[in-house]
Amino acid sequence: MKLALVVLNYNDADNTLKLLGSVADYAVFDKVIVVDNASNDDSKVRLKSFCEKNEKVYFVDNHENKGYGAGNNVGIRVAKDLGMDLVLIANPDTDFEERVVKVLKSAMEKNEDIGICAPLVETNDVYGSRENVLKGASCWPMRDFLHSLAENGPICRRIFTKALHYDRNFYNAKIRKVGAVLGALLMVRVDAFIKVGGYDEKMFLYGEEDLLSKKMEGIGLKTAVITGYKYKHIHSASIKKSLKSLYSRQKIREESTMYFYKNYLKINPLWQIFAKVFFAFVRLEVIIFGLL
Repeated sequence: MKLALVVLNYNDADNTLKLLGSVADYAVFDKVIVVDNASNDDSKVRLKSFCEKNEKVYFVDNHENKGYGAGNNVGIRVAKDLGMDLVLIANPDTDFEERVVKVLKSAMEKNEDIGICAPLVETNDVYGSRENVLKGASCWPMRDFLHSLAENGPICRRIFTKALHYDRNFYNAKIRKVGAVLGALLMVRVDAFIKVGGYDEKMFLYGEEDLLSKKMEGIGLKTAVITGYKYKHIHSASIKKSLKSLYSRQKIREESTMYFYKNYLKINPLWQIFAKVFFAFVRLEVIIFGLL
């Protein structure tokens, strides 16, 4: 199966070029697709110059920034046109070895019922135990409305960590079916991704992982995590460059989450009011404690 790497950039050429310098020449990738999401700095010039020096690397100038999902949708459509079967979606602020990519690809080739696959993540977003940092941040069960709402509260998620994540025994197997995986690094089947409509472009930045897994589940495909391999993620390093304010990031998170609740979890008007009140308290947590 042919595999492409898709990297989405927005005003973050430093991290994107650092990543490409490490992974663009990995033999496991048949193509590397760099999508610039209408950056307003010098990213386009710098990235285009890099891409022109490598025949395997394609530069895509996306003229309008409609968000994370829309930008990656563009990259995967290009991968489809180039004849790719699989795509590894990687954030610019990730660091991963070629052997990890090979394991993911092998898992997808051997298990036709897997639509999304990812390794564990090692992140600097530390809450709870070291085990939660490595595993709980990597994947989670498909949550109902109340559990999802609790996860969206900085204090709630720290109090109810055990109720919101898998227990330690879950990770004893080499490969596990999960509800969703962190979107910083994941592999998808191109045809399946396009069949389900890819990321919902009305969700600008947050919550794409749950939605994509839910859509894949709708066509009978699983989301899986490979427990014996991991990658590094400088949590939200790229996002923080363009959205420096915690409050701004929280506002976008709320908008995406409420869209998901209304359109996919189909919550009733009463629950919508409850969610809005909950998010009002979350904003206070962000302002007072600096948590997100």
